[in-house]
Amino acid sequence: MTWKILAVALLCSQIGSAVAGEYTIKSEIVNFSPLILYVNPGDTVKFAQMLGHNTESIAGMIPAGATPWVSKMGEEGFRVKLEKPGAYLYKCGPHYASGMVGAIVVGDGGPANLTVLETILKDITLAKHVVARLLKKLREDLQALGRLG
Repeated sequence: MTWKILAVALLCSQIGSAVAGEYTIKSEIVNFSPLILYVNPGDTVKFAQMLGHNTESIAGMIPAGATPWVSKMGEEGFRVKLEKPGAYLYKCGPHYASGMVGAIVVGDGGPANLTVLETILKDITLAKHVVARLLKKLREDLQALGRLG
């Protein structure tokens, strides 16, 4: 009977690890790498090499109902678990105007909130050109991957 319990526990742990993954985004000078990351709902994203940086979602630039985040300056290993499908745009607060932004796309296909993000762009005042460039690169990347119709 004990071996059956162990077999079930092992199977459950393998299924759990196959379902949710963890991905790393690194800060490199005043850039995030990768610039655009694709994950599945329930995956975790860890931020590394954060000395002198933070990460925070850009207000209004995440899926409706998703939880915004902000890390502390230099917080190594800060993690965010992303449940809602869509595109999440984020920044480093101190280096935002220098172009330190990135995007995380959660789920398959094109993010349902892409058009909303492009519409909200008109309301951004600080570093609007930086966000516009990121959205352009995101759209180009999605088209190259065949994720847009």
